[in-house]
Amino acid sequence: MSNILFDLSGRIDQQTVAVLSVVKKVADSLTIPFFVVGATARDIILKHCYGIETPRMTRDIDLGVEVASWKQFSQLRESLLSTGKFSSASVRHRLRFDSVLIDIVPFGAITDEKRRISWPPEHEIFMNMAGFKEAYEYSVTVKLSSAPELDIKLPTLPGLALMKLISWKEGYPERRRDAEDLLLIMEKYEDAGNFDRLYEKEQSLLKEEHFDTRHASIRLLGRDMAIMADPYTLDTVRAILSEETGQQSQYKLTTDMIRGALASGVEFDEILSLVEKLRQGFVEVSEA
Repeated sequence: MSNILFDLSGRIDQQTVAVLSVVKKVADSLTIPFFVVGATARDIILKHCYGIETPRMTRDIDLGVEVASWKQFSQLRESLLSTGKFSSASVRHRLRFDSVLIDIVPFGAITDEKRRISWPPEHEIFMNMAGFKEAYEYSVTVKLSSAPELDIKLPTLPGLALMKLISWKEGYPERRRDAEDLLLIMEKYEDAGNFDRLYEKEQSLLKEEHFDTRHASIRLLGRDMAIMADPYTLDTVRAILSEETGQQSQYKLTTDMIRGALASGVEFDEILSLVEKLRQGFVEVSEA
């Protein structure tokens, strides 16, 4: 039985296919698992899998690679450069393929007990990779091309939401777009294969929300995020959502969300209520 969730052959631009074909060939030869993350994953999942337009499209590509050491990461980087298709960019984890920038970030055994990586050689710059391993473990496979044959792993929307929320918190205030992307996922979750699920499998949740499918689907997203998260990520995300709701909050997440194009003309209290629904769903599972 095929494990391909979506066949997107002929719908993905040829440059993206060309980039990922080379990456897959090299990564497979080194037995290094990887998946597409970031805005590219957002666009493929929402636009191409579910027909949901995104407010901005990106040509740059973000990849998460599961490696055990910096030596293995360097081996992947040097192997990509040796193909002659890539060139070095301004920072160690970034390569260039023609006009496309490729960001490659490692996760897995390379991280410390706090799920962080510290970039060599100085090891003074840290990045929180919490959520990446779970997002990869729950990832789905899509066919981006049949000629050439190219199957790629993508995070699910709950996995992408986990990574976006943690990235926003770690990079605040520079990572406002992560907040905007999280809101987009929240707003469109019911249209991304979950509307029927609410009526067929989550009727009690739907009734609790008085058949408001928007609120019910955001609570469902919170639950789905919590189900995939490991204990460390559960604590991390629960702390973020608690800090961003309640009377003592500075509401940084809601403020960043409302600055985005999706929330244009939307009242602050309305966006805050959506964040609270996300937290409610997450807590219902994480504290059960």
